[in-house]
Amino acid sequence: MLTGLAPYILIFGGVVAISKLLGFFIKGSAGKVLKGLGYLGILVGALLLATGVVVLLDQAWSIDVWVLLVVTGLGLVLKPLSKVPFSALLGLIVGLVCAGLLYLYFPLPATVLGVSSLWIYLAVFLVPALIVFVIFKFAEDLAKLFGMVLGSWPVLTILGFLCIAQGILLLLNQSLLSLFA
Repeated sequence: MLTGLAPYILIFGGVVAISKLLGFFIKGSAGKVLKGLGYLGILVGALLLATGVVVLLDQAWSIDVWVLLVVTGLGLVLKPLSKVPFSALLGLIVGLVCAGLLYLYFPLPATVLGVSSLWIYLAVFLVPALIVFVIFKFAEDLAKLFGMVLGSWPVLTILGFLCIAQGILLLLNQSLLSLFA
């Protein structure tokens, strides 16, 4: 279903991608509507990414449609998601699960070799939490970098206009690449 709607999704994604820029230049209620539309970017970006995956799996459109869907979707999704500290959240969850499993399945006596069991539970929490945090911090920083580049207003504006043009051309059984070939 998403494959057939790809031209319309491209046009909608392009409008959302350029809406923040247009919201700065257009004053009044229309500007507020455009800025509000820009806040839907994460949802529209997820729709663009899902459509990109479906288009790739169905091989329904050319590669330029897929690339435009995925790159614009990443630009809309990564920018707001880069503000969430996923590595810290995952580290906390893994540490709590490890300490909780030790407490539930292997309860320790009050002291082990003269060390309070509280310190052992704390070590069991900290070691996996720090390992997971360090591993995912790298991935989080890469996502921040891509979000910063793809989510910047000049890049999103260019991608937005390309999406609109590609969507209109797809409705006319054309493509951006076919115009230059």
